[in-house]
Amino acid sequence: MQQQIFVVLPTYNEGESLIALLKEIEDVLSTYAFHILVVDDGSTDDSIWQVQQLQLPHVQIIAHERNQGLGEAIRTGISAAVTQCQDDNAITIIMDSDMTHTPYLIERMVNLVKEGNDVVIASRFRYGSRVKGLPLHRLFLSHAASWVFRLFVPIPCIKDYTCGYRAYKTGLLKKAFEKYHADFISESGFSCMIDILIKLAHMDAIMVEVPLILRYERKQSPSKMKIMRTIFSSLRLLYRAVFFKEHREA
Repeated sequence: MQQQIFVVLPTYNEGESLIALLKEIEDVLSTYAFHILVVDDGSTDDSIWQVQQLQLPHVQIIAHERNQGLGEAIRTGISAAVTQCQDDNAITIIMDSDMTHTPYLIERMVNLVKEGNDVVIASRFRYGSRVKGLPLHRLFLSHAASWVFRLFVPIPCIKDYTCGYRAYKTGLLKKAFEKYHADFISESGFSCMIDILIKLAHMDAIMVEVPLILRYERKQSPSKMKIMRTIFSSLRLLYRAVFFKEHREA
C-alpha cells in the first residue's frame, strides 16, 4: 500500500499565503497518497473561497463557524486524519498556513518517521536551523520556553517545544485520543503544541528533530498570537506537568 500522508493546515485569514502553500504541497507530495485537511477556524476573509475555486482533488475544507483558537483547529484536523486513515502507519503533518514553514522539508520528516520515529519536529534550535524575520521579543520567548521546559519537563533529543511544524505517526495520535479522550489537546491557544508534546512523551513516543529554516518575513497576515495569554497558559501548563500526575495519565 502506498504511504498515506495527511497534511493538517489550521488557518485563519491567511489569504494568498494559503493558496501558494497548497500548490507547493501538491508539488512536494505528488508521488504519495496524500490528503490536505484545511481547517478554517472562522476566517472572515475570502481565503477559503479562493481555495474552493482551485478545486484541488486532494484538499478537504473543514470549517469552524467561529474562531476557536489554534488548539481547537488542530484537534479538528487530527481527529479527521485519525478517522480517515486506512493504516496506523499513515503519517500526519501539521504546519502553519502562512508560508513561514517550507513544505520541502516534509519528505525528510516522512522518511524519519519511516525509520522508526513516532514524532519529528522541525526545530529552530538545531545545527543548520535559521530564523529570519521573527521579531526579537518572539525570538526571546521561543528560547526562554525551550530552556524552561527542557529544565523542568525534559524530553530526550528535544529542544523545540513550541514549533507547530511536526510529523506524527497517525497510529500514535489515535492511541493518544483513546488514552486522554477530549483532554488530549486541552489548550485552545498556541500552548497546545507543548501540551501535545508532553502527553506524547508520557506515552514513550520516540521523537527526533530536524533543523528548520523559519522564514517569518514571508508572513503576510498579522500574527494571531496573544503574547501574554500564551505566556500565562504555558506557565499554567508547566505547573500542571510538573506537579499533577493527572496531566500525564488518563
